[in-house]
Amino acid sequence: MNSRTLKSLYPTSGPTPLTAIQMISLHLHINRPHGSEDSPDPRYGPYISTLPREFNSHPLTWIMRSNSGMESEGVPLLGHLPPSVHASLIKLHDRFCQDWAAVRAYLIANSYISSKYDAYLDDIDGSASNYVWAWLNVNTRCIYYRLKASKEDPDNLTLCPILDFANHTPSGSHMTPVPSEADIWDTAPVKLIGKGFRFLSPVDASVQEGEEIFLTYGAHPNRTLFIEYGFVNKSLLGEAETTDGEVDVQDVVESLILGHKSGVFVKSVLEDEGYWGDWTLYCSTESAQPSWRLITALRLHRLAVSNKTIHDNAIQPWRDVIAGKREIISDGNEIAWKQSLTAICDTLITRAQASLHSLKSDGAEEYDLGSERWIPWMRENMRTLWREELLVAAAVKQRTLRGDDF
Repeated sequence: MNSRTLKSLYPTSGPTPLTAIQMISLHLHINRPHGSEDSPDPRYGPYISTLPREFNSHPLTWIMRSNSGMESEGVPLLGHLPPSVHASLIKLHDRFCQDWAAVRAYLIANSYISSKYDAYLDDIDGSASNYVWAWLNVNTRCIYYRLKASKEDPDNLTLCPILDFANHTPSGSHMTPVPSEADIWDTAPVKLIGKGFRFLSPVDASVQEGEEIFLTYGAHPNRTLFIEYGFVNKSLLGEAETTDGEVDVQDVVESLILGHKSGVFVKSVLEDEGYWGDWTLYCSTESAQPSWRLITALRLHRLAVSNKTIHDNAIQPWRDVIAGKREIISDGNEIAWKQSLTAICDTLITRAQASLHSLKSDGAEEYDLGSERWIPWMRENMRTLWREELLVAAAVKQRTLRGDDF
């Protein structure tokens, strides 16, 4: 099910053509099964009927219900999310709203085509919750499939029966996609749906009868997996001292920079040079370190703090560093930005410890687990997110204090 196989069902009349995500989710929206019944779609009904019937445990559902004032077991969990995760959830919600607005406009523009649109126009705002179900099925289950001339075209995706039952594994995938003719020759997209759509088992993997077959969704941090798919990798065991992880520190660093009188100037420079935001800490079994973007931002911040006057000429040494003309601004600047990094880690550690305690003491007994038995599982996912922030920050702080080079 993709933009090509559905194109004949949805003419392009309207303000703008529908994207693949919008078109597929619209089709699911219209043909969603009622209760335990099968989908009414005569063509894709058998497949649609196998899709998940609800996404109550997905954080997008929580924020939608929270915004509409609905009672939901997941809504209280929003208050326990790490700030970086909550910020990513807001971006996902914005993406959903853009697609929903396009679909609403399409339904209004094409209401004369088919009476099947009438029910959705009668209560078009109320049907947003139904569209969440459709959109999440597309967002969590679509896979890349070359349909357009450009490999990077966002409409290169499809819902594929059977294959979409393959769950995620962070490593050791059982399937390796075989390039299609279009990928090999970089020509026009494949003309026949399914042509060249093959997977092979990796040479170093074997699958036994009755064993589940896994896909690797990509090298995503737990923050992305949680927001996009509604789960995390259970790579953290107990209170281990090391872990593979990534932490977005946007809120802490932004507060640090803008809290100084030079903040507006520093932000302007970082925006102009493309270094504002996307600041992260990384940790693996081999190393732990801040991202280059974070180092660059902290160097400028501490340079501006050390200058009594704020002007463009004063930051030329910083520009020389990002241009590769010099390695550092000064020894003093190196000491200063690493002190800021240590303070950032302390903030993350303290916040994570408090949040883990809150999640532990504010137990799942407050919920009616008879209706939502995913609550304890989701709370543990959120504890994993906080533990990751704690462990990554602690590892980066340790390396910083012992004087490791980054």
